[in-house]
Amino acid sequence: MGLEQTTKKGEPVFRDKKILVVDDLEKWLKDTSNNLIYYGSERKNIYWAYDIKEGERVYYTEKQPIAITDINFDKNNIKDTQGLVLIPKMRGINPEGIIVAMSSLKNIEQKTLEAGADYFIQKGNQFIENFDRFVEWYKTR
Repeated sequence: MGLEQTTKKGEPVFRDKKILVVDDLEKWLKDTSNNLIYYGSERKNIYWAYDIKEGERVYYTEKQPIAITDINFDKNNIKDTQGLVLIPKMRGINPEGIIVAMSSLKNIEQKTLEAGADYFIQKGNQFIENFDRFVEWYKTR
């Protein structure tokens, strides 16, 4: 993440929003959280879950209006897509919630949308730009 994204503040799009971030890698939990904070979220309103079971439990308990979930939860199997199972579970818990899928996997976006995600963020070198596009989408929905 670029230094400018963590030191400046953007438009307060996520102020007062509870947001769940589900990822097995702390790097992506932190990067996603830093982007949310850049756009007005407070750390106390960002919940982390490290796996699918914990993500489902926290989402059910806290009823976040926004959830951002990884798709691949097995760093030893790059073809793993068990996060696709979590999306419809979240949709069942909160049909009105915004569910965002994110992944380093290529060619997975359409599958996440078919599973019930509202938006997809590609991880990688362009993560900040891709996150910014999500924010623009979120503001116009």
